[in-house]
Amino acid sequence: MLACVFILVLTLGLRAALFPWLPIPQPMIHDEFSYLLAADTYAHGRLTNPPHPFWEHFETFQVLQQPTYASKYQPLQGLVLAFGQKFFGVPWIGIYLTTGLMCAAICWMLQGWIAPQWALLGALFFALRVGVLSYWMNSYFPGAVAGLGGALTLGALIRIWKRKQFGHSLTWALGLTMIALSRPFDAAVLVCTTAGILLVWLVGKSNTPVKVLCLRVGLPSAALLGLCAVGIAYNNYQITGRALTLPDQVYEGRYTIVPMGIFSLFPLNPEPPFRHAVMREVARGSVTQWAYARGHPLVFLLIKLYLLDSFFFPFWPVLIPVLLCPYDLHTPEEHATVFLMVAAVAMTAPLILSQPHYVAVFAGMFYLRLLHTLTRLRSWRPWDKPVGPALGVSLVVLLASGLCINVFSLIHSGAGRDFSSQLLLNQGSSFASARKTVLQELEGQPGRQLVMVRYTQEHSPHQEWVYNRADIDASPIVWAREMGSEQDRPFLEYFHDRRVWLLEPDRSPPQLSPYPNQVSQ
Repeated sequence: MLACVFILVLTLGLRAALFPWLPIPQPMIHDEFSYLLAADTYAHGRLTNPPHPFWEHFETFQVLQQPTYASKYQPLQGLVLAFGQKFFGVPWIGIYLTTGLMCAAICWMLQGWIAPQWALLGALFFALRVGVLSYWMNSYFPGAVAGLGGALTLGALIRIWKRKQFGHSLTWALGLTMIALSRPFDAAVLVCTTAGILLVWLVGKSNTPVKVLCLRVGLPSAALLGLCAVGIAYNNYQITGRALTLPDQVYEGRYTIVPMGIFSLFPLNPEPPFRHAVMREVARGSVTQWAYARGHPLVFLLIKLYLLDSFFFPFWPVLIPVLLCPYDLHTPEEHATVFLMVAAVAMTAPLILSQPHYVAVFAGMFYLRLLHTLTRLRSWRPWDKPVGPALGVSLVVLLASGLCINVFSLIHSGAGRDFSSQLLLNQGSSFASARKTVLQELEGQPGRQLVMVRYTQEHSPHQEWVYNRADIDASPIVWAREMGSEQDRPFLEYFHDRRVWLLEPDRSPPQLSPYPNQVSQ
């Protein structure tokens, strides 16, 4: 437990020390704005919001406008951000604290699978690489929430399986509940894989009585997971009007062509009617990715493996043979680790998009595999020479050097992040800076503001300006799309008490000017 507390304090302390170079992140990507909408909704004591009478002007990515106005995502990430908003006035504080807890939970998980000193080493590497510097800490994506749930689930798994600590069935179910409330598909994969391991080893290998398994593992976990299912159904009902329909399913039917937005296994959905060209462009762009993923599955899989390896480890080419080291798997723990890593890779195979937080529930397994290899190297002495120990020490020194280089690069040049984190920053940093500048100008104006956003045909759909708070009418600044004079006229009359601005974000720099007296055609 002391080691877990140490990892928690280290993660939070190092990230706080880097505030001069890593300030509180600005939202940049569609998903981040959607999570912040959920946070604002929950912070106001609601699960969802009533639809706006002029909701067509507010349609945007990853957000439902009908039958209610809400984020399309499961609620846990929004609740984490709402905690930060409600108690600290900064939603990101919820991410900051959750990431620290995730790193501590990874340490606890590893302690169940391997000797304490190795667990601490793995947790240190994870905290420094993922916990402090990656986008799981430095954005509004749900990597830390899913990683925390996965660590609890996998840490409980080994304690139930190897130590017969059946009380951890509640920990196992708690971890799965957290994942189901953030990433349902990942929860389904993890419950199948971990339940399969428990059944094989407890019933098939250790001959644990089925009655004991049912009463001490199945019943407590089923009760907690049942409560989770009821909560999800209630949330669904409040947002979509149907207990068995997820908000994401409603969004898919109205705004996407690719099944569930990212799956390549299923045929395309019919193209829905779009009111805004920018949203049609994103949907059709996903079709291009879907077609390429189906035609080149191996290429896509190799790209995903590269993203995972480069995210979790510095000097990723060196770590490939370490992770794939073909030594005999002697222990059940080694067999289970490889099985769970294969499950993580298989989980991403049918996706046309893959980011590291898609496998956050299995994050600890990648470091556990590394630690298993290091322990094997310690006893590898070909020709009676300490080749294995020397390689093991070299790998540890290499990883530590990589982390030091990352921090040094961050401080001196703003680089030092893994490829995925740097890519997200490169894609959105200029947009986030421009949006912040415009927002500061609007906040300096007296009264309440309405911003009509006008895109050109060359506008990048990944730079979306139209996002609003939970209570649109009460917001000091409202962002809306132009839709033509006939539809804009009653909309402008509705907001007659606001100062109206025209934003042309595709100019350089984005131009904010008073809106013309007569609506442009």
